[in-house]
Amino acid sequence: MVTATRVSRPYCVEISNGHRFMFSDTRKEDKGGDEGMRPHELLESALAACVCMSLDIAAERESVALPEASVEVTIDRLDSETAFNVSLRFAEALTMTQEEFVRGVVRTCPVARTLGKPIQIRSPMIVTI
Repeated sequence: MVTATRVSRPYCVEISNGHRFMFSDTRKEDKGGDEGMRPHELLESALAACVCMSLDIAAERESVALPEASVEVTIDRLDSETAFNVSLRFAEALTMTQEEFVRGVVRTCPVARTLGKPIQIRSPMIVTI
């Protein structure tokens, strides 16, 4: 579970999982700031981090050697769909076997599986404290 709490700066929120915290904000009509990533960047970062971690876990489990890598994720928000574009950059060229392995890991990482399913935003529960 993650909690976002409004703070005293326009459009800035503190996000916490109960153990760690970070800020997220955005700019609209000359308000807001640059305290943290924008909400859509958080979606991109969740997928990028999951791909990186999943590559390490799968490579270790399968004893596959992979060169150093970075993952870049961009989001395309279209009227009919939302698409996540994943680019992987490796320090060295991959063999065909390694490329197939990497593609499989990207498709099956937990965040990719979650984002690849139909998503519902359920009706909010509103509580007075």
